[in-house]
Amino acid sequence: MKEIRERLRLTQPAFAERFGFPTASLRDWEQGRRKSDAATTAYLAVIEHELEAVMQALEKSRAA
Repeated sequence: MKEIRERLRLTQPAFAERFGFPTASLRDWEQGRRKSDAATTAYLAVIEHELEAVMQALEKSRAA
């Protein structure tokens, strides 16, 4: 997940805010202190492979 965040050139707090993760959880996942659950792992895969779709969906949900 750090690779995804770095490719997007986002800090941990910016990535967490943009995609709805607690910053502390993101930090723990990246540092290997915790593993993400299956739903989070799937969400990260969608962010990695279908970023535009995720961004559009998040925009629509925030506008509603």
